[in-house]
Amino acid sequence: MLLPGFSFAAGASVESPLELTWADCVSAALRNNPGLKAKKLAVEQYKYLYQAGYNAYLPSVNISHSLSRSGSDGASPSGRANTSLSATEPLINLKAMSSIRTARIGYDKAYSDYKAESASLRQALYTAFVRLVYAQENVVVQNKVLTIRQHNSELIKLKYDSGMESRGNMMYTAALAELSRANVLQAQRSLDSARLDLLNSMGVSEFRPVSTKASLTAPDYSLTQEEVEKALENIPQVVSQEKSVESLRERLLSAKYDLYPTLNASQSLGWSGPGEFPGNRNWSLGLRLDLPLFSNGITYYANNTKAADQALKSGEAALKDLKNTLKNNILSGYNDFQNAKDTALANVNVLGANEERYKESQIQYQAGQMNFIDLENIEQSLVDAQLNQLVYLRNAYTSKISLESLLGVGLEDR
Repeated sequence: MLLPGFSFAAGASVESPLELTWADCVSAALRNNPGLKAKKLAVEQYKYLYQAGYNAYLPSVNISHSLSRSGSDGASPSGRANTSLSATEPLINLKAMSSIRTARIGYDKAYSDYKAESASLRQALYTAFVRLVYAQENVVVQNKVLTIRQHNSELIKLKYDSGMESRGNMMYTAALAELSRANVLQAQRSLDSARLDLLNSMGVSEFRPVSTKASLTAPDYSLTQEEVEKALENIPQVVSQEKSVESLRERLLSAKYDLYPTLNASQSLGWSGPGEFPGNRNWSLGLRLDLPLFSNGITYYANNTKAADQALKSGEAALKDLKNTLKNNILSGYNDFQNAKDTALANVNVLGANEERYKESQIQYQAGQMNFIDLENIEQSLVDAQLNQLVYLRNAYTSKISLESLLGVGLEDR
C-alpha cells in the first residue's frame, strides 16, 4: 500500500483516475523516494558512529589465557599456564575527546544534508504536482478552444453556403478547428506525461491514471527582508556549511593536540602456574604519561596546524559567500514571484474582456456589422488570453516553489 486507498492490485481498473491531494503526494514521497531514504540512512549511520566514538574515552578490558609446554636436552618438559584480566582507561586524551566532538558534528551535518535533500525533493514533487494541475486544466482549455473553433467553422460554412463568405475563409476556419483537435490530443498526451512525472517524484514505479484535487489560482506569499535574515540561519545549506566549518575548527584543535600529553591508567590481575587453573596470583596498577615531541617528524606539527588553519579560513569564507549568495537569490526570487503573481492577476481582467468582446463579435458578425478579419482577430485574442492565463499561473507557482526551495522548506513542512 503506497497511499491510503492507493494500490496497484492485479486486475484493478485503470480507467478511473485516482484523486490525490498534495498531502497524499507528500506522504507517498516520504515513504517511497529512494534518494530521501538514502539520506535518512546516512543520518542513522552517523548517529551510530557518534555513539561508537564515545568508546575512545571508555575503559578497554581484555582477558587472556595461555598454555605452553617446553623442554630441552637433559631437562624434563614442563608446562606453564597464565590467565590475566587487564583494563586500560584514558584519563587525559584531548585528541580522543576531539574525535567524539567531530563525530557529533558529522551527525549534525548528515541531518542538515537530509533536510536539504528533503527541500530539493519537495521542489521536484511540487513542480510535478503543479505540472499535473496545469495539464488537467490545459485539457479543459484546449477543449474550450476546440468548441470555439468548431462553432466558428460552422458559422463561416453557413455564410459560405449562402454566398456571403469566401472559400478561403471557410477553409481557414475549418483548418483551425482541425488544428484544435490535434492540440486536444497533444494536451491529453501531456497529461499522461505529467502523471508519470508525479508518480516518479513520489517514488512510485507503477503507472496508473491519477488526478489532483487542486486548481490553478494565483498563489500568495509574503516575505520581508527581516524574515530573510532570520530564516537564513536555519536554511539546511547554511547549517550544513556551518557544520563543515565546525568540523574544520575541530580539525585545527586536533592538530594542536599533537603536542599535548596523554595520561592513561592501567590495571591487571593474573594467575600463573605449571598447569591449568593456576593458583599463583599477581596484580599491577600503573599510570602512563606520554609527551610527544617529534613523533611524526620535526616539521610535521607546524605544517599540519598551518594547513588546518588555512582550511578553516577557507571554510569560513565559503560560509560567508554562501549566506550572501542565498540572501540575494531569495530576495531576487521573491521579486520574481511577485512579478509572476501580478501578471497572472492582471490577466484575469484581460481574459474577461476578451470573453465579452468575443460574445459581442459573434452578434455583430451575424448581423453583418463586422468583417471576417476582425472576427478572427477577436477570436484569436480570446484563445491567446485563455492559454496565457494558464501559463501565467503556472509561472507564479514555479516562482513560489523555487523561492520556498531556497528557504529550505522540506517535505516535512508540507
